[in-house]
Amino acid sequence: MKRSVMLCSTCIKMDGDVCRLGPAPLEIEEPGKHWCAQGVWHQWSERYQEMEPFYWGEWEEVV
Repeated sequence: MKRSVMLCSTCIKMDGDVCRLGPAPLEIEEPGKHWCAQGVWHQWSERYQEMEPFYWGEWEEVV
């Protein structure tokens, strides 16, 4: 997954404008512009042929 799509608005831990990654909910002002360094996203898995969680730090290096 490319870092450019790892935004709060696409994270599975978002509930509207509220981030639920931590123990306390955190309101994000612009989820569509905020890049996250802790989020969880869905990505297609060729191996399992289904969507699976994708965690920050696993992005593909784009040269």
